[in-house]
Amino acid sequence: MAKQIDILCSEITLYNAWNIVKEKGAMGGIDGMTIQEFEKDKKRQIPKLAEELANKTWKPYPYLEIEIAKDKNPEEKRKLGMTAIRDKIVQTAIKTIIEPRYDRIFVGNSYGFRPGKGATKAIRRVLQECKNKKYKYVLRLDIDNFFDSIDHFLLRRRLVATGTEEEIVRLIMLCMEMGKVKQKSREWTDTLLGTPQGAVLSPLMANLYMHPFDQFAISRNLPYIRYADDFLFLCESKVQAEDLLGKTELFLKDKLKLSLNQPPSIILLSDGFDFLGITVKDYEARITEKKREKLCQRILGLELCDNGFTPRSEKVWDGISNYYAQLLPENDLECFDAYLLMRLQAIINEQSQLFTSKTALQYALAGICFLSPQYKSRKKLYLAELVADYASQKNKAQQEESNERNKKLIQQRKKEFRKLAAETSGLLVDKPGTYIGISTRGVSVSEKGRVIAYHHADNLSHVVVTGKGVSLSSNFISYCMERKIPIDFFDHQGKHIGSIMTPKYIQSTLWAKQSAASPMLKSALALGIIEGKVKNQHALLKYFNKYHKNHAPGLQPKIELMEQCVNDFKLWKRKTRPGQDEFIPKLMGQEAQVAIRYWDCIRELIADDEVGFERREHQGAKDLVNSMLNYGYAILYVRVWQALLAAKLNPYDSIIHARQEGKPTLVYDMVEIFRSQVVDRTVISLVQKGQELEIRNGLLTDKTRQLLVKSVMERLARYERYQGEEMKMENIIVRQAKLLAKAIEGTDKFKPYVAKW
Repeated sequence: MAKQIDILCSEITLYNAWNIVKEKGAMGGIDGMTIQEFEKDKKRQIPKLAEELANKTWKPYPYLEIEIAKDKNPEEKRKLGMTAIRDKIVQTAIKTIIEPRYDRIFVGNSYGFRPGKGATKAIRRVLQECKNKKYKYVLRLDIDNFFDSIDHFLLRRRLVATGTEEEIVRLIMLCMEMGKVKQKSREWTDTLLGTPQGAVLSPLMANLYMHPFDQFAISRNLPYIRYADDFLFLCESKVQAEDLLGKTELFLKDKLKLSLNQPPSIILLSDGFDFLGITVKDYEARITEKKREKLCQRILGLELCDNGFTPRSEKVWDGISNYYAQLLPENDLECFDAYLLMRLQAIINEQSQLFTSKTALQYALAGICFLSPQYKSRKKLYLAELVADYASQKNKAQQEESNERNKKLIQQRKKEFRKLAAETSGLLVDKPGTYIGISTRGVSVSEKGRVIAYHHADNLSHVVVTGKGVSLSSNFISYCMERKIPIDFFDHQGKHIGSIMTPKYIQSTLWAKQSAASPMLKSALALGIIEGKVKNQHALLKYFNKYHKNHAPGLQPKIELMEQCVNDFKLWKRKTRPGQDEFIPKLMGQEAQVAIRYWDCIRELIADDEVGFERREHQGAKDLVNSMLNYGYAILYVRVWQALLAAKLNPYDSIIHARQEGKPTLVYDMVEIFRSQVVDRTVISLVQKGQELEIRNGLLTDKTRQLLVKSVMERLARYERYQGEEMKMENIIVRQAKLLAKAIEGTDKFKPYVAKW
């Protein structure tokens, strides 16, 4: 008879073992080699393994240590040892050689990890034994940390006692004693006890190690069933069970150096008990409600591919089919089938694109088997309904795709024409000698008696004059006043000279109530305004950081500092109540901290654009960016001023800023909400787009000023999402002024506009 080691060193044996490993699709280990990579190199690898085994130079890799949650307690972790592919082949080859002989000596009561046995047969054996009515109690036990507690000296002695050749024993112990390493750190852990969970030989070695206990157990002449480290005895009385428990604990401790999990369970058979995930009661196999829910959730996670279940899902369904479906009553199986049908329906409704046609879906569904007789008998009907639903869903998806395509095209056109409308809603005039009048074609702009442009009157919402020597016809002024179109005048430095507005704007209905507003109300309104300012500054920075990351890689750390200030502001807001002493000065102190970080971010954002922006400067600014900001704010001030007048509020009666003779301080308050989103965003965009922007002798050039005014007016005419609808920014300003008026009247609460980014 050939020696075991000679059989092991045969390339035929190793090739057969490789085919077993490949069929299982096992993962690799620490060396990183996969099944696919080994397949390509097998003609070199297999002979090399045979040579190493023959020369006694085979040196397995350490096990790759990973952790998974335990089924019984997900918070506890089970450590597994992943074996390298080449080492799996050697262990599989050893197993095929020694397992037939070992299995013949094992007792029939052992069901775990054995050919022709398994958990299903273990449960059936339990059900059969329970029918003997003389047994009233079950002694239900399991071993504490079994696989990690196996003593290597005792295991080697068992191997030798079975007549296993010494070289095979050495190789087995080499596999059992090999250390483990962690994936990233490569930290080594010695294996001084136990069999590596995940190693091919470990289950067989565990059964061999437990064989003396199996012999002890059957010598008690009581029904005994074991599956790995879970086992039970049936006893006639509680006293008998307690006596057997003591002897069992003593044997395991003295002979095998093992201990039981505590506390052990002595249970009346009539009360039912759990074993291998099954509840046994009244001679039937059942599952707990918790276990049923867990299995149903697994079914709801199944996935399909073009030829049936995905490999992972197939494993889940096969596990239910091959175990639970063989043991549980029909009503449980119908429950699982119902969940399977529900899952298939959901896949078809939500992922119909997985299948190119009804034929492809039919092919994928053909191999799926139900569990219960009822569902099996109606399989064709159920599958036909699924295919019909697929056809309906596919048609619906095509309609939705067409609708979405049309919607997208409409949105594109809508965007184009809104942009066009934004470009034409404001009229900017800055050339001396220009004359604006009304003609049959609308608003006409003439220069030296020659019409140079027509402006469609119906779309006009604002007129801005920034140059000297511009003439306006009385007809044009009347036209604007009838339609409440304001005409604003600015000098070259952006200073607002004045406006022509209809008297309808100037109504002082709320001036008295505004003046009599309580400190509590003013504090609440001030908080709303500053909160809106802070949030809009933050939103603008997030917008630029999202779309300009490559442009300003150093922006993110500064934004994080800004966000810390914003969070500090929110914390202060929660701790402080409006109306307290010095509330508004303290509020402004918080706002100032955020503003410092905000302008620090803006400086970083445009640092590469070579515009020389160092800090925010107000009056007297001589640099390009600050001059553009100040000019843009002047335009925004006028819009806010006119909105406040239209809301019947007094622009000179402020909430936050101190009142100043002849200064519209309420305008200064309300404009804070809109500065960043109307002007800052416009100026930064112009800078980053590389537009020709210049400042000479501390003044913006005519070309730069024209571009800035035009861009700010377009921004005011752009649509934003506000209060559930799309609205022009200039109309949002008007809506905010009206909301402020309602808050002063006491009919509504003031909520500031906050931009979406």
